[in-house]
Amino acid sequence: MSRSVPEILENIDLYADDQVDHLLDALAVARTECPIRHTTADGGYYVITRYEDVRTVCENPELFSSAQPALRGVPVRIIPVDSDPPEHRHFRAFLNHYFSRTFLLRHEEQMRKIARTAIAAFLDRGELDVVRDYAIPFSAGSLARVVFATDNQDLVQRGVAAVNRVAVESTPETFQRVAELAMEAMAEVENAAQEREDVLAALTTAEFDGRPLTVEERLGIVTALLLGGLDTTRGMIVHIAHHLATRPGVERVLRTPDWWRNPLDEFLRYQTTVSFMARVVTKDTELSGVPLRKGDRLAVHFYSANRDPNRFDHPDELDLTRPSKPNAAFGMGIHRCLGQHFARIQLATAFEELLTRTTNFRLKEGQEIRRMAGVPLGTPQQLWLTFDKR
Repeated sequence: MSRSVPEILENIDLYADDQVDHLLDALAVARTECPIRHTTADGGYYVITRYEDVRTVCENPELFSSAQPALRGVPVRIIPVDSDPPEHRHFRAFLNHYFSRTFLLRHEEQMRKIARTAIAAFLDRGELDVVRDYAIPFSAGSLARVVFATDNQDLVQRGVAAVNRVAVESTPETFQRVAELAMEAMAEVENAAQEREDVLAALTTAEFDGRPLTVEERLGIVTALLLGGLDTTRGMIVHIAHHLATRPGVERVLRTPDWWRNPLDEFLRYQTTVSFMARVVTKDTELSGVPLRKGDRLAVHFYSANRDPNRFDHPDELDLTRPSKPNAAFGMGIHRCLGQHFARIQLATAFEELLTRTTNFRLKEGQEIRRMAGVPLGTPQQLWLTFDKR
């Protein structure tokens, strides 16, 4: 049974399945009544709900550390997500080049082939589960090819399968399998690193403070790249597909060549797929008048920030004509998402290829859409749509 807004506000739990349906409503009340709200869930933390407070936390890493970026932890390091200055700057310095839009566009044709292969598997059925039939195989396949970046097709296929398992299961065993394959791929690259230009080659030659990266650091970076891309792209494909099937005019927008600019920003603002991340207070301070102690944990709620009426007019409406305005969908400050250009390229490619072969999407009758709690807040666990072939 879903909890009501007053029940949620008594003790917010960002991972509780029975709070999903009304959590955004509760956060809206919190933004007005108590915008920095404490909860005892998961050992206790403060939920930061307003846009300006979220920005303050994200832009002050010396006060609010990213060393523990997940409230419930992760089994391995996720670099540079869990890095603070000055370490963070060194890791981003060599990674930025490989995740620029210009560099990533060299993978565009591979992404199109991945999309076409996934579409071919369901095209004649006239229906699909967007999550398993398209979002997961497309996002996992794209990530594996971009991150592993090898001509060894056996390794690529094993990488795709491993990333798929992480997307579906997210167990320590699936993370371990990805780590093993990353090590295999880096070992393959090591002897030819000077002749290649890709992220794995960069990891084998990069230095930090005059020394090579450790094995843990290399694995931490690969894990962060894979996890970040999975959550953002997979979730947004599903959300946009739901709007495609339920809102008149969305298909027309998605057929516009530059929809990945302003309209995509609005999709991201409206349904932020990485809804929150954690920070730890490094010394006694205050935030908007609320005293915080060293060691206090914060849940920086990007989704709530993107629904703040002090930042956005009519924020609870999806307005694909909304003028462009920076939002928190990819984070803020030094930890703004490294893969944001990759996400935009993938999303543009996914829907361009899908709509080349299909049209007139509808929700499949009789299905009950169950939505996720936690970081991918509100993302459907399954989404069955029917369509017509073009």
